[in-house]
Amino acid sequence: MLGESVVLIDGQGDHIRSFVAALAHFPTDPQWAVVGGFAVYVRIANVHRITNDLDTVSRNQHLLVEILVAEPNADRLATAKLQLNQDGAVVVVDVMDDASDTPLPTESGARAFAHARRMALATCESIDLIVLKDEAIIGRANVPVATTPSLIALKAIAIPHRAQSNRPEKVGSDIHDLTRLVQNCNFDDTINSITSASAELRDWVGRTLVKWFSPNQDLRYTTARLHRLTQSPDTQALTEDDLAIIARLGHELLA
Repeated sequence: MLGESVVLIDGQGDHIRSFVAALAHFPTDPQWAVVGGFAVYVRIANVHRITNDLDTVSRNQHLLVEILVAEPNADRLATAKLQLNQDGAVVVVDVMDDASDTPLPTESGARAFAHARRMALATCESIDLIVLKDEAIIGRANVPVATTPSLIALKAIAIPHRAQSNRPEKVGSDIHDLTRLVQNCNFDDTINSITSASAELRDWVGRTLVKWFSPNQDLRYTTARLHRLTQSPDTQALTEDDLAIIARLGHELLA
């Protein structure tokens, strides 16, 4: 979908404009793509929650970080994490490697994550992001963004990992993102895309979605956790029926 445009409405604080302005500073080489919460905004064309950072994946993690930290408005926070100062707003950027130059890990979850990162970069699409506020354009940038199927795979991998980490509150936002992505996706296209990337990834994502969202397994607990960890009205409005749609996708992936 080269040349597609997506309009995002900015809210108080010019949060989205800052993100788009930061992305405009990214180089064209090495290859990179936006993933994470901001990519979800773009794919569903709706800023349904506030994300605190920009997640990206790159063909050359080290080189991309070095190029970005060389900007006069940039500061390194960690090996693959930096902040860009945009008109007084601080945008934190995380850069992941796409794992294409390293052997696949032995652990199944880590292998699935490597497959999903490779898929996100290999299938990303260039999108013209337009930021509006009070009907005026306040920001614009052409940005490579992960596809909906690759974001679904990444979110499915993140949920069980976060549940066992020291940031369990992140599970709520991941479930929220995953629900909105699945509600807006074409099942056939999603299944074909994930299968084309890796049969191993397809099976891992399918099993995870069924386990967490099937009505006869963990759905009631998953719904309660979502409502406990994420208090936004949009999230609180999600029901078990909304989440059960995700299990349908899981079953079709496994079929």
